[in-house]
Amino acid sequence: MDKWAEIKERLNHLHGSVELLADGHTLSLIKVHDRKKIFVRVYVDGCVDFKWTKTEDGKAVHPEGRFWRPMKRAAYPKKVYAQAKRAFGKKEADRMVTPRVIGVVPDFGTEGAVVAHLKKHFPDLELKAGSDEVAS
Repeated sequence: MDKWAEIKERLNHLHGSVELLADGHTLSLIKVHDRKKIFVRVYVDGCVDFKWTKTEDGKAVHPEGRFWRPMKRAAYPKKVYAQAKRAFGKKEADRMVTPRVIGVVPDFGTEGAVVAHLKKHFPDLELKAGSDEVAS
C-alpha cells in the first residue's frame, strides 16, 4: 500500500489520525467533528496558530500556512456580474467575480482533499512511525 492510500485509510474513521514529516515540520492530521460537520484538521508541530492564516498575493505569509487549505472567495457574487459589466466593463466585472485566495485554513472537508493538497505540494513527505505500528 502506498503512503497516500495509507493516510486515507488511517483517516477513514472519526478521530482517526496520522503523523507526517514534511519540510522539517511534524504534521498531525486528525479527523474531528463540530456538531454535524466532519472534517480533517491539520496541526503543524502540534498546534494551530491562527496568525498563520494570512496570505499575500495568494501565498501564505508564514511557512506553516503552506500545509493548510487555501480559502478562495470572490469580492462580489456572480449574480451582480451583469450589472457590474454594464457599469464597469467586462474586464473589471470579470475581476470582481473571480475567486481569489484570501487566506488559508487548517480544515479540509475530506481526507481525499487533504491527501490531494499534500500530494501536490509535498510529494516527498514521509509517514512518522505511530504507536499503533509494530517496528520490524
